[in-house]
Amino acid sequence: MSLRPTPLTASDLGFSTWHAYDPACKAELWSTCFGDTQGAVLFDPIDWPHDTPPPQGLVQIVRTNANHDRACEALALKTQGKITAQPREFSPILLPGAGEGETAFFHPSTRTLVVGDALIHLSPQPLMLLPEKYCTNPTQLKSSLSQLLGYSIERIFFAHGAPILQDGQDKLRSLLT
Repeated sequence: MSLRPTPLTASDLGFSTWHAYDPACKAELWSTCFGDTQGAVLFDPIDWPHDTPPPQGLVQIVRTNANHDRACEALALKTQGKITAQPREFSPILLPGAGEGETAFFHPSTRTLVVGDALIHLSPQPLMLLPEKYCTNPTQLKSSLSQLLGYSIERIFFAHGAPILQDGQDKLRSLLT
């Protein structure tokens, strides 16, 4: 993967994003980083932003589904990081019905959800479900996503789209009910 990613954009509570358009899949690919004193967790990473030093310390790299290899292997080598399905401080939430292995990750202390393809937030469109043509089972996906309403979600980060930084629970509820 050789993309021209945007610079790292800091949000709050240790979360940052970067993104780039991938002409091969004709989509804007977003990546999320959670960093603290223990190190960093990178979700669905594309190429690291060129003018930003790579994360230091313990680096964990997470694929939110089987289709998100992206730059995982390259960043694991670059940072001496490890690819994992169980990142520290995050609870995995399986979302059957989307793509193979679709998993969201919830960070309880910051009330933050990181999601792969199951939810999309690409401007100018509002928050939306993965289009049916990409789902393994659209009905099952909607049912799977409804379990997220049981979490206290303030912000949501996406593999496809800009983050929602407040009222994530309300926006999710509006989409699913």
